[in-house]
Amino acid sequence: MTGEYEIVECFEITGRGVAVILDDISDRPVGKPLGVKVLKPDGDYVETVAFKEWLLRRMPTPIEKGAYILMGLHKEDIPSGSRLRFVQ
Repeated sequence: MTGEYEIVECFEITGRGVAVILDDISDRPVGKPLGVKVLKPDGDYVETVAFKEWLLRRMPTPIEKGAYILMGLHKEDIPSGSRLRFVQ
């Protein structure tokens, strides 16, 4: 998983940050900090640290979309049409 990915959904987790859902499954490591940029439709962006999350963790293989927790952001910081770019 490299490049940019459309954020298809986001929701806030109190005390943790905002979770974003990508329409792709990645092989990025769980529990490791990942540098990312949230690219907004107006051309602005914000940089933060992301941590991969497991959706449906009880399943033996991932069957859903990729999910990441973005630290220090809120749902309002990610307008519809935003994209996620991994920078490391």
